[in-house]
Order: sequence, then structure tokens, then C-alpha cells
Amino acid sequence: MRRGAPPRRPGYGAGVTQRGGSGDYVEGERVFAPPRGSFDPDWVAGLVLDRSAAAPAVSRSALAGAAHADWTRRTGGATAPERVRALEEDGFPPATARDVVGAVDDFTAAYGVG
Repeated sequence: MRRGAPPRRPGYGAGVTQRGGSGDYVEGERVFAPPRGSFDPDWVAGLVLDRSAAAPAVSRSALAGAAHADWTRRTGGATAPERVRALEEDGFPPATARDVVGAVDDFTAAYGVG
């Protein structure tokens, strides 16, 4: 051991792979916001799940798809009631449709998109 160097722990060093976490994007999503000016439907899905009692019956990936569809309608000029109606026609329960539209509006206001 070099003088002043910390002792090496067994198992650490060349050829050792450190493992931990799933590597999924969602691990850091509450720590780091999406880049300003970009729309992140998965982040919006997380907002809906955090806020809504009705949303857990719908998968996160379905909510992300709904968020992307709603953002597209929003940027195309659709009003909030039209967007809610469209999500209901896509098969989402009315409360979930309202929650998605509200989360998309909040996200776009907070992060300057659409």
C-alpha cells in the first residue's frame, strides 16, 4: 500500500462491475427536470399518477401516450374541453382525461413548451 493512500476494499478495482438500480429513466425523473422547451410525456404521466386517485387504473405507458396525444391536440389549437372529449373517445375515463389535460397544461406552462 502506498503511503497516505486509502486501503483498497476487496472486490473493487479493475474488472469489477458495479451494479445498482434498473437504469430506467424514471429513476432520476423527480430529481432532474426535462430540458426547458422539450415535452416529456412520461414526466406528465408521472404528474397524473402523483395527483390522481383515478389514474392508477391506467398504466403509466398509456398515460404517457395520452399525454403525447393531448399535447399534439393542444399545439394544434384544440380547447381544453375538446381535448378532454378526445381522450374520452380514445377510451380514457372522464376523470383521467381531465387529469391528463390539466397535467399537460401545467407542464407546458412550467417548461415553456407548446
